[in-house]
Amino acid sequence: MKLSSDLRGRIAKAAAAEGVSDSAWLRLRALDALGLESAVDAASGPRPRIPPEEQAVLAGALRDLGALYEPLSRSTVNADEIKAGLDRIRGAVMPIVIGLNARSA
Repeated sequence: MKLSSDLRGRIAKAAAAEGVSDSAWLRLRALDALGLESAVDAASGPRPRIPPEEQAVLAGALRDLGALYEPLSRSTVNADEIKAGLDRIRGAVMPIVIGLNARSA
């Protein structure tokens, strides 16, 4: 669907004011205008924003995950080393995931 830049900007501003995505805002307006109810189409919560410090933690966790491939490529794999790496990643990512769930509830 083609939209003018002005209309696109106004939709984005209205959606941000309601804490939903542009597409969710449009779906909700369409449901209202047509007098329809659809849990599937209406199901779109606020877009969770990931603060920069949490983005940095996630980026570090991805780097750590990638680094675990090197020990796996050795002829003898140190399972304790791999497990410690996975535990470290899980410990870093879990609070962020729990926080995202709380922010979008």
